[in-house]
Amino acid sequence: MNAHRVDMLPRNDDTCGWANLLPPRPRPVRRVAGAMGFDWAIVGAGYAGLAAARRIAELAPGDTIAVIDAGRAGEGAAGRNSGFAVEISPSPRKKIGSPEAAYRKSIRINAHGLGLLRQAIDAHGIDCDWHQAGKHQAAAEPRHFARLDAFARHLDALGLPYRRLEAEELCARLGTSHYRRALLTAGTVLVQPAALARGLAMTLPDGVTLLEESPVESWSAGPPIRLSCPGGTVSAKRLLLATNAWLPRFGAFRNGLVSFTLTAGLTRSLTDAEHRAIGAPEPWGVISIHRFGATVRYTADRRILVRNSLEYWPRMAMTPAETAARLPGIEASFRARFPGLREVGFEHLWSGVIAASRNFSAGFGTIAPGVFAAGGCNAGGIARNTALGALLADHALDNRSDLLEAVRGLPPPAWVPPRPFLDIGAALDLRRRRRGLGAEF
Repeated sequence: MNAHRVDMLPRNDDTCGWANLLPPRPRPVRRVAGAMGFDWAIVGAGYAGLAAARRIAELAPGDTIAVIDAGRAGEGAAGRNSGFAVEISPSPRKKIGSPEAAYRKSIRINAHGLGLLRQAIDAHGIDCDWHQAGKHQAAAEPRHFARLDAFARHLDALGLPYRRLEAEELCARLGTSHYRRALLTAGTVLVQPAALARGLAMTLPDGVTLLEESPVESWSAGPPIRLSCPGGTVSAKRLLLATNAWLPRFGAFRNGLVSFTLTAGLTRSLTDAEHRAIGAPEPWGVISIHRFGATVRYTADRRILVRNSLEYWPRMAMTPAETAARLPGIEASFRARFPGLREVGFEHLWSGVIAASRNFSAGFGTIAPGVFAAGGCNAGGIARNTALGALLADHALDNRSDLLEAVRGLPPPAWVPPRPFLDIGAALDLRRRRRGLGAEF
């Protein structure tokens, strides 16, 4: 097979607030240098790639494994999300079959990922502000209550517990009167995502080599499989692609997965007086019931995160100037929710990329002899991609389970047209879906 050239590479702009809050790394970066050989090569040191490496080391302890990343572990998309490790979200559609059946499968996948993360955190003492605070799926305007009611009906049908919170209780719990109603599901865990991703990367098992700042510029099927990086080459017997939004750039699910770029800001830590002024709340997380509404968190170190943009951005990574242009919108969302915190500003602003599909399904499976790929988190990457990565290792090693069969049975990502038709369609679709956003922004 001719080499597949990767036509766009990630760029680490060193702006991620979560990563910049961390202490110095415990060991230096190791890069691809010269000709290197392994039994396994895994591209992507995010949640899927790190979980796959752990699982292969468990199932094939004598094999050598390389995890290769274009940037530094914990500073790519894995460390740039809002830090929700979700158990359930109101996203399945009737178009993909029974909503309850889709929910049940999604819950099983997410629960598996959460269990794997908890196991690794406990085994290695990873400090990532793991806090099972649950998730408030909230509406700021009564006209969106019907969306909450539909989600509640699905939860009832699944027998899943939740609490319905009205405006007064929400205000006391969150320290803001902005939200009028919410459903609180208890299974979601809030984390410091860069701390979690780095912790997972720094505690990989023996036999796993982490190679960072080594973008894969091309790869070719084997035997052996070969990957070319700026500093050298890697040969391997088997290859796992775990690059999520970048999978189409590697030739996987090119007409199924679509990337979206999101922007978030993180304030300075609130003072004791400011903390008391909003009721001294415990850490919490809110996700708007409107798919394009703001995601907001109050963290363990008293910072407020706001993420309120989701854009189709063909270049994927934004420049610092492009990211800065989103700050006024983030500040407007913050001021609408916390008008009394007039002296609080944003210390960090960054963008990140997710992968989504039209039918909310993931890409998963064999794409060439000895080459496997998984991704398409649909904005639920921490738990879901952890599970998909571990299950992809099972798939590559033919280690069967009921859950693996369920994932193998997922429909493929629904077809999307090539560019420039995709660009036109995505822009029109996003404009349509943002209608009526109102106070959810």
